[in-house]
Amino acid sequence: MKDVVKSNVLGSLITLVAGALIGFFGVFVSVFSDGLVYERLVTILIVLIIYGIVGIVLGFLKPTYTWLYMLSLSMPGVIILALYSSREFNILYVAYIILILAFSFFGTKTGKSMKRKKK
Repeated sequence: MKDVVKSNVLGSLITLVAGALIGFFGVFVSVFSDGLVYERLVTILIVLIIYGIVGIVLGFLKPTYTWLYMLSLSMPGVIILALYSSREFNILYVAYIILILAFSFFGTKTGKSMKRKKK
């Protein structure tokens, strides 16, 4: 039982680090970048695709606690965006937060279902 808990804690810490990297280098850059709206939207789309792909991998590798890994993956980006929107509110940031959570959620669920089908 202790090995399972250690594995889940270690896995969520690694996922938290990955989420922090995606949040800082993806979400933070997409919000603070100077450029056209089109360039920002492309950056946001790429970041969301990365959240989805990492979520699929996590759901496939660790199908037991997908909600924990989904939160560990998405919360750093959501927190960065929430802190930024507290200074400069834009309704699109709320949509971005919802999309980050949705892509992470559906990514982990898709990976979990892929693992089940393989067995």
